[in-house]
Amino acid sequence: MKIPVKTVEEMILEIAGKEAVPVYRTLRGKENVNEFTIAGKVKLTINQIRNIIYKFEQHNLVSSTRKKDRKKGWYIYFFTFNDRHADYVVIDIMTSKINILEKQLEREKGHQFYTCPNKCVRLTIENAMENQFLCHECGSLLAADNNDKTISKINKKIEELKSSIEKLKK
Repeated sequence: MKIPVKTVEEMILEIAGKEAVPVYRTLRGKENVNEFTIAGKVKLTINQIRNIIYKFEQHNLVSSTRKKDRKKGWYIYFFTFNDRHADYVVIDIMTSKINILEKQLEREKGHQFYTCPNKCVRLTIENAMENQFLCHECGSLLAADNNDKTISKINKKIEELKSSIEKLKK
C-alpha cells in the first residue's frame, strides 16, 4: 500500500506540528540524513530537530544511526524516514479517530443535553439539574438542546474516515 504524500503530511502535522512537515520533506526518499543538514535546510535548531524526531520515533517513523565526531567527540545522528510504516500510522490514527467519534456518538445518543443561550456551557440533564437549569458561567436559563445535527455530523465523519481507510488499503 502506498499512501499519498499529502495524507502522510497531514498525519505528520497532526503528530508533530507544522514545523515537522519540512523535516519530513527533507527526509522523504533519502537515507541517513545528517541532523545538521536537516537543521540547515529547514532553518531550525538542532534541539528543535531532535524534538520533532522524538515525536516521529514515538510512532516508529524514523530510524537512526549515530557516529562519533573524531574532532569534537560528540555524536552526530543520521535519520531515515520509514515510508512503509507511515502508511500504517496514517491508518492507525484514522482508526483512533473513529473510536473516539464512536464514543462521542454513544454519549450523544445516551444523554439529553441543555445549553446556555450564550454558548457558555453544554450540560447533561443530570448536571443541568444540579445547577437548577442555570448557566454557572453567566446565570442564563439553560434550554434543551436538540442534538440530532450533532449525531448526524458524527455519523458522517465516521463514514468519511471509514471510506478513507478503505480507499487507502486498496
